Amino acid sequence: MIPRRRWAAIAAAALLIAAAAVGAESWILTSGEVRVRCRLTVGGSFDAVTSRISGAVRLEDGGAPGLPGQVRVRLDSLDTGIGLRNRHLRETYLEVDRGEEFREAVLIEVELADPLPSGARDHETGFAGLLSLHGMERRVEGEARLVRRDGRVRVEAEFPLSLADFAIPPPRYLGVGVRDEIRITVSFDAAIASSPPGARP
Repeated sequence: MIPRRRWAAIAAAALLIAAAAVGAESWILTSGEVRVRCRLTVGGSFDAVTSRISGAVRLEDGGAPGLPGQVRVRLDSLDTGIGLRNRHLRETYLEVDRGEEFREAVLIEVELADPLPSGARDHETGFAGLLSLHGMERRVEGEARLVRRDGRVRVEAEFPLSLADFAIPPPRYLGVGVRDEIRITVSFDAAIASSPPGARP
């Protein structure tokens, strides 16, 4: 049996080869951050943050609305700054111990409201995508900005998320709870992938 990590590497390689075949730009995520803003029922808020984000995407100039690829986030690394709250969030509400589909959130099938203009270096647009979270899949919508500089791309995106849509009970501790709607901010840098042997530049 091929290990799960090996399967992920094979899938990423297949994505890059397919992108090169159609002359698109393929990008590998090199660093990033996901920030989850949780508003409290009594006022105020706290953030859960992780830098465990990975994946690969493909950018196509000239009117293509899609952003093929995937962005993966490790939920068992979310950090709120308080150990007890971390444990409750990961184990009780996100249930990360139930399996890989609970330990990761995965965004795929991203579509841009305004296609990336040919040669554009700075582009703001709405987007929609399919999010897998807590063993469920739901469409999400938000706003994104893509900036290309010196062979790299910077992506910043934000979208709201309903806990109830993913069957996640709103966290509550000592009478203080989290509101159903949370806001997700995703930012990452990606580097253009090297062309495989024989590919045209």
